[in-house]
Amino acid sequence: MNPEVSIIIPALNSAAWILEQLESLNRQVDAPIFEVLVCDNGSTDETVDCVKSFHASFSLKVINASGVPSASYARNIGAQNASADILLFCDSDDYVNDIWVRELYNAYRLSGGALVSGAIHHNRFNSRRVLDAYDIPDDPKTLGSAVMSRDAPAFAGYLPTVPGGNFAFGKADYLSLGGMDSSYPGGAEETDFSWRAQEAGHSVVVAPRAVIHYRLKKTGRSIFRQQRIQQRARILLWTRYSDRGMNGPSTRYSISEILKSIPMLVKDDSRLAGMRVLGGNIGALEGIIKYRVLGKLGVNKKQ
Repeated sequence: MNPEVSIIIPALNSAAWILEQLESLNRQVDAPIFEVLVCDNGSTDETVDCVKSFHASFSLKVINASGVPSASYARNIGAQNASADILLFCDSDDYVNDIWVRELYNAYRLSGGALVSGAIHHNRFNSRRVLDAYDIPDDPKTLGSAVMSRDAPAFAGYLPTVPGGNFAFGKADYLSLGGMDSSYPGGAEETDFSWRAQEAGHSVVVAPRAVIHYRLKKTGRSIFRQQRIQQRARILLWTRYSDRGMNGPSTRYSISEILKSIPMLVKDDSRLAGMRVLGGNIGALEGIIKYRVLGKLGVNKKQ
């Protein structure tokens, strides 16, 4: 039988964890028929061999998506190769709950084809120390009973967004929008896509029971690098949406936060948080310089 859902997983050097994600998909309950496309973005480890050796209860394919080093590019290649009309997206290093496919699928159908965001939980893979570094609270005790909510919150002063590793959308609509923009340097592409979708007339809904368990970065160096790249990308996003009211960057704020982070770096209990603050604000300043936005900053605003 033809699948009703195609699950797109971008993967780059994911051998250490992708089997766990595939096993979570093996455990889906009351799900429609689905296929899984692992879109390999140029792995040099055993990712492809791991996927090919996995005994799946669903149709499992490896797609060559090595043309551009970008998760967005890999997602786009996956969408182009999908057999189903409904696309679900997750990442190779996370873990979906056992009703993830069902909940995203039902919310998509019930909403009449909206862009559907799932929920992100953090306790499964991350220590309290790491959660404190990101200032993330504990997961909710229960999932709740709602299939979906239309009360998606606005993001950065403009429209709602969806997580790039936990959403559903129609294949035709995804492709008509050109997919995700791989020019973003490792962040903000999901927000750009979400905003373009809404500007084209699509709504955003939330499926609160469609949970991914997310792996945060755990070392100071990896947290610093992640935040630096993501905040640099957010400046690029701002250059494209500042005229719609998106919150803008502030050189004064970023410099102040960098100075505040310095004493945090010498204390063991605050070092990871300090690396997050330092990396993010260095990235923001780099973005301001790279994308030449200094002349556009009429008013300093907190990011």
